[in-house]
Amino acid sequence: MEWLFQSDFDAVTTTALWSIAGVLVTTVILFVYTLALRAATIVGDRGRARFIRDWRIIFAASMMSSDDAQNTPLPRIRRSDRTDLLEEWNSARSIVEGSAADNLITLARRAGVPQLARKLLRKRRVRPRILATQTLGNLRDTEHLDDMLALVEHPNTALSITAAMALVQIDPDKGINVFVPMIEKRRDWPKNRVSIILRTAGSERISEPVYRIIRSANNENRAYLLQFAQLVESEVLDALVDDLIRDSDDPAVLNAALKLVRGYRGVPRIAALTQHETWCVRMQTAIVLGRMGQEEHLSLLESLLDDREWWVRYRAAQAIVSLPFLGPNQLRQLRAQQTDPYAADMLQQAIAEVGLA
Repeated sequence: MEWLFQSDFDAVTTTALWSIAGVLVTTVILFVYTLALRAATIVGDRGRARFIRDWRIIFAASMMSSDDAQNTPLPRIRRSDRTDLLEEWNSARSIVEGSAADNLITLARRAGVPQLARKLLRKRRVRPRILATQTLGNLRDTEHLDDMLALVEHPNTALSITAAMALVQIDPDKGINVFVPMIEKRRDWPKNRVSIILRTAGSERISEPVYRIIRSANNENRAYLLQFAQLVESEVLDALVDDLIRDSDDPAVLNAALKLVRGYRGVPRIAALTQHETWCVRMQTAIVLGRMGQEEHLSLLESLLDDREWWVRYRAAQAIVSLPFLGPNQLRQLRAQQTDPYAADMLQQAIAEVGLA
C-alpha cells in the first residue's frame, strides 16, 4: 500500500517538473524571439530613416536644379520603401510651384512614382487609394482624369475630397466645373479643404461657377455656400451680394450676404433692413453701416439704439462710436440727446470701451 502511494507521488512530481520545464522553455523562446524582433525593428527603422534622409537630399537638390532632377543617381527602392517614397515626394511637391514643381515631377517619373501610384489606386483599402490619388494629382497625370472624376463621387469623405483636388490640379477648368456644383451636395467635405481647392483654382476661374451655383441654390444652401463667396473676384462678389440683398427675404441669406459687404458703396435696401423682423439681420446691418462710416447713415444707427434686442443696440452703439466724423465731444452730446435711457446707457458703454468716457 505504501509503495502504491509512493508511485503516485513520483508520477505527480514528474508531471509537475515536466510542466515547469515546458513553461521555462517557452519563456526562453519568447524572450529570444522578442529580442530578435526588437533588433530587426531597430535595424529596419535605421534603414527606413536612412532611405528617407537620402531621398530628402535628392528632392532638395532637384528643386533647385533641373540637371539634378534629370541626372542624379537614385537609390534602390525596395517594396517596403514605396509608401515612404510617395509620402515624402508628395510632402516635397506640396510646398513648391513653378520650375521647382516641374523638376520634382521629372524626378518622380524617373523614379517610377507614376507606376507605383497606379498600382496603389487599384487597391481595395481606402488609405493607399488616397495616397495614390494625391500623388497623381501632384503629378498632373492626365491619363487618370477619368479615375479622378469617378472618385469625386466616392462616399468616403477623405478619398472624394482628395480626388477633387487632384481633378483641379490635372485639369483646372474641367475640374472646377465638376467640383463647384458638388459643394452644395457634399456637406461632409471639410470647409477648409473646399476653400483650399477653390484658392488653388484661382478667383478668375471660380467666380462665374460660384456665382451661378449660389444664385440657383435654395435659401438653406445659399447661406452655406456664401461662406466661399469671398474667394471670387471683387466685382463678382459685389454683384452677388447686391443681388441677394435686393431679392432675398431669408434671414440666414441676408445675414451671410451682409457680412460680405466691403467698404462704402450703395447697398440695396440698407435702410429697410434696419427694420427687418429678424434681430440678427438688424444687428448685421448696424455693423455694415458702421463699416461704411458715412454721415448719412447716422440717423439709421440712432434708430437702432432703442431696439428691443440688446445685441442690436450694442452693435449700433459700437458702430456710432467708430464713425470717423464724430469726435469725443460730439459723442457725448449725442448721448445726452437720447430720450431712451437704454439707448443712452448703451452709447455710454460703447464710448467707455474705446476710452473716450
